Amino acid sequence: MKKIFFALSLMLAFTINANAQENKSNAQENAKKESLELAQVVGISGTQVADFERLFEMKNQTLEIQDLSVERRTEMTRIVDLKIRASLTAEQMAKLEANTALYNKLVGKQPEKK
Repeated sequence: MKKIFFALSLMLAFTINANAQENKSNAQENAKKESLELAQVVGISGTQVADFERLFEMKNQTLEIQDLSVERRTEMTRIVDLKIRASLTAEQMAKLEANTALYNKLVGKQPEKK
């Protein structure tokens, strides 16, 4: 009986670990896509792309939390927006803001429900 219990708990541990790694890889993939989209729109360099990739990965990991409060989501959106504004020039920021769908996606704003 102890062996069965141990085997089941071991399987559960591996399942939880695999699920966590899958979520992290999804956040990394989404971050890479988002940083490349930003690079195409505003024309940023390789090091900036890598910096934005890390920022967007952090954002995606945070926003994937199921029971994330509205206040925390709003604060994450505000922080990402401020970091983007601090990293881009005024001309680059104007190009990004002109593409509202991409801008909202990058900062993590939820589409408004009608």
